[in-house]
Amino acid sequence: MTLLIRSAVLWVFCSLFSLSIAAGSDDLTPVKLHLKWQHQFQFAGYYAALKKGFYQEAGLDVALVEASADKNPVQAVLSGEAEFGVGTSELLLNYHKGDPVVVLAAIMQHSPLALATLKSSGITNIHQLAAESIMIEANSLELLAYLKSEGIDVDHLKLVEHSFDIKQLIKDKVVAMSIYITDETFAFDEEGLNYQLFRPITSGIDFYGDNLFTTQDVIDRQPKVVENFRKASIEGWKYAVQHPDEIIEFILSDFSQRKSREHLRYEAEKMLNLMRPDLVEIGYMNPGRWQHIAYTYSQLGLLPEDYNVQGLMYESVDFAYEALKKQFYYAIGISSVILLFAIIFYRQYQLANIRRQQFETLFLNAPVSLMEIDTNGMIYNWNREAEKTFQYSANEALGQNVFELIVPENNVERIEALIKSASKSNHVLYSENSNIRKDGEQLLCQWANLPFETEDRSLSRVICMARDITSEKAMEAKLYQAAHYDELTGLANRTLVLSLFKEAIADAKRHQQHMAILFIDLNDFKSINDRYGHLVGDEVLRQLATRLKRSLRENDLVGRLSGDEFLVIIKDLHNKRNLDKVIGKISTAIESEMLVNNLSLTVSASIGVSHYPQEAEEIQQLIQIADQQMYKVKAASQSNKI
Repeated sequence: MTLLIRSAVLWVFCSLFSLSIAAGSDDLTPVKLHLKWQHQFQFAGYYAALKKGFYQEAGLDVALVEASADKNPVQAVLSGEAEFGVGTSELLLNYHKGDPVVVLAAIMQHSPLALATLKSSGITNIHQLAAESIMIEANSLELLAYLKSEGIDVDHLKLVEHSFDIKQLIKDKVVAMSIYITDETFAFDEEGLNYQLFRPITSGIDFYGDNLFTTQDVIDRQPKVVENFRKASIEGWKYAVQHPDEIIEFILSDFSQRKSREHLRYEAEKMLNLMRPDLVEIGYMNPGRWQHIAYTYSQLGLLPEDYNVQGLMYESVDFAYEALKKQFYYAIGISSVILLFAIIFYRQYQLANIRRQQFETLFLNAPVSLMEIDTNGMIYNWNREAEKTFQYSANEALGQNVFELIVPENNVERIEALIKSASKSNHVLYSENSNIRKDGEQLLCQWANLPFETEDRSLSRVICMARDITSEKAMEAKLYQAAHYDELTGLANRTLVLSLFKEAIADAKRHQQHMAILFIDLNDFKSINDRYGHLVGDEVLRQLATRLKRSLRENDLVGRLSGDEFLVIIKDLHNKRNLDKVIGKISTAIESEMLVNNLSLTVSASIGVSHYPQEAEEIQQLIQIADQQMYKVKAASQSNKI
């Protein structure tokens, strides 16, 4: 019997091996990728996948198609002229309309779209754009969402057809235009123009940029092509991020010389800040993020409230696994004799023993850490993944007390109670708690604990399943930091400070307290950047941020709005005298001499103030009043100099 079974297993593996050989290599499948603009570093990952042969290795012959005035990527893909395209987050609106679009990957974690104005236009805040002529390109609804979130009536904007020419700003044909911060800002700098940017992210509107997409029809017809194309494209992007100069030369030699080498390098540097490959896997998409984008569109009246985005995002398929599984089923299906002997063999053993054996096999080889314990914590079973996670071999763990082995001392009482509760219940109990490895390293694990029935019903056991989420939580923390804190100064960014401001107002209203809002703008800060360079300017901002934090009480708030603008919220304000002291302390801290790269520098600031609830009770009104007061202070300061 044993010999026959071994022969059968060998036959199955031989069948699998021969089937895999017979699969062979097919000719390359031709597909088209429709870009959303002309050739530039914005599409570097796709050039890299071509140059390095990633597409060819995936069995694909890929043609890249530039966008044109009469055909955008969505139209091209929906009409079948291209299998894949690069689009904006407005793909969500296409999906709602019934277009069968499916997003495969988000290349940029943050959108590059912004509104640009020249300082010479006199525009100092976003609200002034409501009465001016502005150019906003197609598929830029996030900019309209941004304007609406700032209280601007988007239905009455003076919109001008976009010419993609910055000369329209220089000649005062329009006062603002939509741009990519990875692109047009290079031209501004080259022309020596003093400009400012208004970005949706400053109001909490944070869309994905450059989404790789296809249609459900293409997925249904060619699922393997879609999966291979996606994987090869992601590999291309990983290579492009690590070797930008090589891909720039490839763009110039094989695709376009429309942009200079310096322009492409500039674009590459700016894109890294939007892709954040140091924090997020390239192509990663968060369902919650798409849901938030849907909510933003619903605020514009473009989507129903609580619109469900399920179905928009692509679900990756492991085709190697699927193919192996099909081959395996085929081999099993034609081996009826082997199955017959397997059934005979199965019946030779008692059902209970076989079930136990199957359980132990699954238990031992499960891809998560598993352990079987009693209510006192005694370990009876310890699988291979647990050996990897906690570094104790099964021989070392069996017979030990799990609470003493891997649970921190200050957590033992809580975990003991949890295990006892799990043993008495009829459902799984979940928890997250710290654990300690053999080498003393602390882990954060997610646990599922479920009661387990043994042959002896008088014995109560619990199966504990652990998943190490230390890296996952660290990544979440990094993403939160990147999304809510200014990378340069470490202060709360505009999104976070406005959220905290909202909470502070609610708290002040509840307790009938007064607050003051300080709008701080550094005076002539541009001269420092122009004279000493941006590295010195950045260090000045870092030191000022530290000084601002030290000047305030622990419960007061400070954040960086943009550039050299800061917002301070003074809570629980009792009288004006206290506020004057705070402003004086902040001014002294800002104006104190600082050393940067052996340079002795001094800066000053104009500070505008608004009061809650005396002057206003709404966030935007309070900020606007403080902003206006700040400009009055700045104007008075400049006139005094004259």
